Amino acid sequence: MCGRFTITLTKEDFLNYLMRYEDIEINLDENLFPNYNVSPTEDIIAMIKPNQTYRVGAIKWGLIPHFITDLSKSKPLINARAETLLEKNAFKQSTISKRCVIFADSFYEWKNVNGKKIPFRIMLKSKEVFAFAGIWSTNKKTEQTIYSAAIITTKANELMKDIHERMPVILENKDIDTWLNPNFDKDKHLSLLKPYDSKAMFAYEVSTYVNMTTHKDKTCILQK
Repeated sequence: MCGRFTITLTKEDFLNYLMRYEDIEINLDENLFPNYNVSPTEDIIAMIKPNQTYRVGAIKWGLIPHFITDLSKSKPLINARAETLLEKNAFKQSTISKRCVIFADSFYEWKNVNGKKIPFRIMLKSKEVFAFAGIWSTNKKTEQTIYSAAIITTKANELMKDIHERMPVILENKDIDTWLNPNFDKDKHLSLLKPYDSKAMFAYEVSTYVNMTTHKDKTCILQK
């Protein structure tokens, strides 16, 4: 699964990162940067490409399917399993028509050691920003339309197996456009939902300071 992640860049640095994309519309607040402990129900940074223009903005983390009428009885879905995307009513329509990527530069996972959960930070060896594969939804059952998203997960790669059995889907840069292509191709799109190359990643233990969702500062990422 993926229950926490980071985006440690300043807004200026992130905007510079986005300059690799042509024809892009960006709508981001300063308060999104940096966040060393992005947590469920918070705003996260997502990108879609409904036509020839990329659109980047904030969206709520925790997908609320379009058909949910009573939000008080619905738990936001922060993750969606790649293996069952087209089998679950909550995810099927979004997988077909509302795919997105969610930007991060690391994520956290907790390893169970003798009954204790030890937090680890996982990132690319390049330390670059990367894109999670995601799906999003629009819920109009209340006065205010809710835009929400979930991160897709898959089985763990060799690095992650020692920490957890699941991991978020990280897309290769070359595959981002394919994932965002509005014309759904089942075989092509689902083939992208695989474990990232473990040789390109590394992990290290951090303190339990990160366990508190209210802790957002750089202390979260310090190696223990």
